[in-house]
Amino acid sequence: MSIKLIDDIFGEPEIKHGLNVFSSVELQNLNLLNKVNIYCREKDNAIVVKCLKRNREIIAKPEEIVRQLFLVYIRDYLSYSLSQVDVEVPIQMGADDSKRADIVVFTDDTCTRKYLLFEIKKPNAETGVDQLQSYLNATGTFFGAWSNGKDIVFQLREESPETKGEPYNYRDIARLPKKGEALNDVLKPLTKKDLRAIQNLKDTIKRLEDTALSNAGVNTFDELFKLFFAKLHDEFDPKKTDDSPMRFRVPKADPDTVYDRIDGLFQEAKNRPGWQGIFDKDEVLKLKDDALILCASALEPLRFHDADLDVIDSAFEYLINPEQKSAKGQYFTPRMVVDMAVKMINPQVDERVVDPACGSGGFLIHTIKHIRTNQNWEKEFEKTYRYANDYVYAVDFDDKLKKVAKVMMLIAGDGKSNVFGVDSLDFRKWAKSEAVARIGPFKKDIKDGNFDVVLTNPPFSGKITGKEQLSMYELYELRQSGELIEEEETNKKPKRRKVNSMKRDILFIERCLRFLKPGGRMAIVLPQGNLNNIGTKALREWIMQKARILAVVGLGVHTFKPFTGTKTSVLFLQKWGGTAGKQINEYPIFMATSERSGKNSSGDYIVLTDKEGHLIDKEKRMLDPMKDKPVVDNDLDEIAEAFEDFCDKEGIKLY
Repeated sequence: MSIKLIDDIFGEPEIKHGLNVFSSVELQNLNLLNKVNIYCREKDNAIVVKCLKRNREIIAKPEEIVRQLFLVYIRDYLSYSLSQVDVEVPIQMGADDSKRADIVVFTDDTCTRKYLLFEIKKPNAETGVDQLQSYLNATGTFFGAWSNGKDIVFQLREESPETKGEPYNYRDIARLPKKGEALNDVLKPLTKKDLRAIQNLKDTIKRLEDTALSNAGVNTFDELFKLFFAKLHDEFDPKKTDDSPMRFRVPKADPDTVYDRIDGLFQEAKNRPGWQGIFDKDEVLKLKDDALILCASALEPLRFHDADLDVIDSAFEYLINPEQKSAKGQYFTPRMVVDMAVKMINPQVDERVVDPACGSGGFLIHTIKHIRTNQNWEKEFEKTYRYANDYVYAVDFDDKLKKVAKVMMLIAGDGKSNVFGVDSLDFRKWAKSEAVARIGPFKKDIKDGNFDVVLTNPPFSGKITGKEQLSMYELYELRQSGELIEEEETNKKPKRRKVNSMKRDILFIERCLRFLKPGGRMAIVLPQGNLNNIGTKALREWIMQKARILAVVGLGVHTFKPFTGTKTSVLFLQKWGGTAGKQINEYPIFMATSERSGKNSSGDYIVLTDKEGHLIDKEKRMLDPMKDKPVVDNDLDEIAEAFEDFCDKEGIKLY
């Protein structure tokens, strides 16, 4: 089957490359795509597929392609003969006989007793698991699978332990039984190598919200993060080999036994060296009974360790209430912006890096990936762990974001994770936190830190109040003098004034510079007004006294949508001293404006396509739907490359 035919069938970019279910190494070795007969029919040039079961031509719609791939999967992977398989099988739902199961595997060639049901959807579909469950209930079938090609859910219908019948419960299982296997074979503990890559955690969370969590009476974020934490602890067990059984599992047992197993792992995770402080010491798992069984069984077969960070981040962004984030001026920084900043700052393997407003940890995760790639450590996880443990630090005052950053850093390869929950701008809270010992003190007379790199996107909204707090900052003196003016005061003449509050984003500039040692570098996302408003001229002059302005990159207005349309820029600085040398007044500055942000006015990502709508990479090569991810259409990589050329030309030494 050609890539072009697949692209023509799948049509729109948002539903292309929806065949991730079949992209695992195990299934790739079966060459499933090559076993589906698809071609252009001569008489009308229609793209058709020869159905493996019906032995006739079918118009090749996306859903049909997924169905044909599953027929090959059933035959070649599960080892069932197609003689005991049928498609479009009627399902009697009371008096309604109009329903059809997409694929049914029967117990034998007589095709009388249903054994496995498949509900197949096209790649942009997100619903249908409830429909599968209704089919399982109506037919008395125990095993089923729902898939849209991008993700797959295996379901088990379980009888009530008390009645040995109704009411039935439904839960995820790791896989379906192969030919000759029984339930006990399916439910036996997975080994580490059995865990499958996460394809769409966001949709899994949505499904659990609609089913397991809707009436559980618990906080979805808090309880799911406890499960993530417990699962990571199990996967990070240093004693485990690829053949070791996983402890995070749902055995065929009563709910109390399941609870003791999963909560036990959570308690161990809380007390694991380097993992303490994320949850309270007396915190327990509040998710219980069927809700816990459903959630834990859905996560059981997934591999979080070394997962695709964009997939995980998308799920966590969904979990963090958007209204809560926007109210505090906090936004998940788009990954193309993060990638540009990391490339331009270019952290080195022996440099200490900190993000004092880390959010989900995007800058630091990309820093770890940057170092791993540059050092060729893709398969040397221990070296990645040691680097992250020794050189990478994160801070955020928001408890939820701290948890997100912690888990993201663990997944990225930081086995301990230096994530601290404290307000970087509050010297009183800082003094009481463990960040003092690990990152350094926060005092008015200490102007230089011991970090080589700061990467951050601080909250834009909100103010710091109180003279005691503000007096820690030089910019407070500048504000009192009347030289530094905020937007609402742009028409006022400079005069000394009483100042009770200052904007957080302005104070973060000074705080970040204090983290740096002389010659250290920083990239900070700021509202564009800080860099071009008349009232903030004094701020810009103050910055130039403290650091060399390496670059200013203006971001597109859609960059942070759908959360905000605020115009932003990324400011790149190098603190005077060290590699930067003594302060000079005249020097070239790299200036750039992004014209392709990678997003549209609705905040949706724009991906690269050719004139026919086929997904392509930056070299205009058509992408393989079984292996390649769509490429976001943005120019930030080009800007980063231009900055590197600029530094070479001007002889600028960054480290």
